[in-house]
Amino acid sequence: MVIPAGARKQARIGQGDVVLVQPEGDGRILLLRLERPQSHAPRKVRIIRRKGTHAVGSTGYKITSEQVRAALEDFP
Repeated sequence: MVIPAGARKQARIGQGDVVLVQPEGDGRILLLRLERPQSHAPRKVRIIRRKGTHAVGSTGYKITSEQVRAALEDFP
């Protein structure tokens, strides 16, 4: 099924999103965007070595300071 780009953008449906298809009768269907399933594959980490400093691990995803603080709260 092809969903026009304008309709996908308005409904915030992206590549890989899961949608529920519900028949509404009279030839109509309702598409409901569901939560994207969580990936269970481990992320690859790349070690970046900077001259004169320590090595840093990077997954390629940016995170905010709040996310770092939240993650560090779990450590004693």
